[in-house]
Amino acid sequence: MQSLRDNFETLRQRLGHGRHLDSAGTEPIYYLVFPVADILEVKRQTKTWNARLKNDNWDVVLLSLADAIAILLQKNRLRKVWLDTERQLAQQAESRHQPIDPREINKTLSKALSENSKLAPELASLLDSAVEKAEAKPNGLLMLTDLEALHPYLRINTIEAYLSGRVRCPIIVLYPGLREGKTSLRFLEFYPPDPNYRSDHIG
Repeated sequence: MQSLRDNFETLRQRLGHGRHLDSAGTEPIYYLVFPVADILEVKRQTKTWNARLKNDNWDVVLLSLADAIAILLQKNRLRKVWLDTERQLAQQAESRHQPIDPREINKTLSKALSENSKLAPELASLLDSAVEKAEAKPNGLLMLTDLEALHPYLRINTIEAYLSGRVRCPIIVLYPGLREGKTSLRFLEFYPPDPNYRSDHIG
């Protein structure tokens, strides 16, 4: 089993040589797949990896999906309604001596980010801005981090589908999960295997 370091070196080589001709997809999107147990180590290594990519003449633009989601939910016009409803649910649960059931809350927040497998315009706009910033650089590269923040609201393949046909620079996705076969991935290791990825998987 290859280490994180080995997999990152493989990623660097693929970036240098471009997409393989037999790759399943058409976009220059690369998933660095790593076990959930390595999430903290990946966060520690990200700065070093960016420095190495810079040495390879890449100009890296970082987009933390945790930060993006936090910004969107904080700015949402319904935020006050959500907080009031959450307080009411907490009071009801306390009076019944039961824990809060987060499923309805999560459904509401999920709809603020995507619906019917389509990204909310606000999240799409953040992605577009990050892609445009990377594409504006001669050797621009976009790196998506903190994917674990998507759970339980959204799946990364919804973002990949949105980016399809819009990408003119390489994108690295730091993906916590498992590979199954050539194209299937298990997000966070407990989601069902999903074969609907058109990207290059390393790890």
